Amino acid sequence: MKRIWVGAVVVLAGVFPASMADAVPIDAAVKKCLEKSVGKSATRSIERAKKLTAKQQRSVDACKRSTAPTTTIPTLPPGTEPIYDLDPALSAADVAKIKEWTTLAITGHQKVFGVQVSTFTNNISRDPVWIANRDCRRHFWTTCVADRTNLFKTNWAMAGCGPSPVQLECYHVANLALFQGEDYLLLKTFVHEVHHIVQYQTHKDYEAGRAPSNTVRGDGPHWLFEGLAEWSAYYIVSDLGRTTMDATRADWRPWAARIPKALSGFETFGGRESFVNLYTLYALAVDELMKLNGNTPKSIITYYQLLGEKNPWPTAFQRAFGMTVQDFYVHFERVRPRS
Repeated sequence: MKRIWVGAVVVLAGVFPASMADAVPIDAAVKKCLEKSVGKSATRSIERAKKLTAKQQRSVDACKRSTAPTTTIPTLPPGTEPIYDLDPALSAADVAKIKEWTTLAITGHQKVFGVQVSTFTNNISRDPVWIANRDCRRHFWTTCVADRTNLFKTNWAMAGCGPSPVQLECYHVANLALFQGEDYLLLKTFVHEVHHIVQYQTHKDYEAGRAPSNTVRGDGPHWLFEGLAEWSAYYIVSDLGRTTMDATRADWRPWAARIPKALSGFETFGGRESFVNLYTLYALAVDELMKLNGNTPKSIITYYQLLGEKNPWPTAFQRAFGMTVQDFYVHFERVRPRS
């Protein structure tokens, strides 16, 4: 029998363009960086601007990140470290980044949500065949290696939890060759995937990922499952000082505005269609949900806990976020960005 153990997949997408934002004071280090990267004349224009153009904002953001103090990587308590089952062909620099991003994802969840992330296995490579062979030790169908090889030729990463042939295992699988863009976006992807592990370890519905593509998962609609992970990832990366939520929202809005379909049409995996950067709409929806319930990120964990108590997801949604999902759909359609 073909048995598919499904986690959560991040599909490769373009890097969001920065949008216009209020100009902010530029310190000496950022100014020096700008003068080196865009020239003195362009730097003076940025300093005088009341509003930054998209190009100016990207330059400022890049220099802020490059001149920011180095993040101290915390030490994880004994017994909480993930298992690093990595491709030996990875460079020392790759391995160092993987361990940095993983540690920051774990400690970020501890700080923001107050949760201890379960031990999980990292299977990471730049070779989709290596990844497929590692990942298929968890699966039970004959074409797994071929299927997973094709999957990881075009997909960044996948994470989840489920029963292995021996015991429950949580895992994170990623193709580092597809990771492109600025450092904070790559860190965000790791945090997003670790959040999926938090979802599973808290609600304990290990069958949720096997729902047919035309039905709503047991742990909630597709937009919510992925939107919670995406919003939480950016929130944690912002808390680390790698970006800001205001800048992130400015990037989300123009992409989300290009998606004409109502949020309620994205309750199933099969409802995604072929929209570009769909997770921007999902994340904006969760951002609005957070605003409505007083910006309390721990309500997200409450939602997972209520699911773990066997509440149907609409009941858990209402109790955790203070309104019915139908009322939220009506509200969100009134306030969401449109092109």
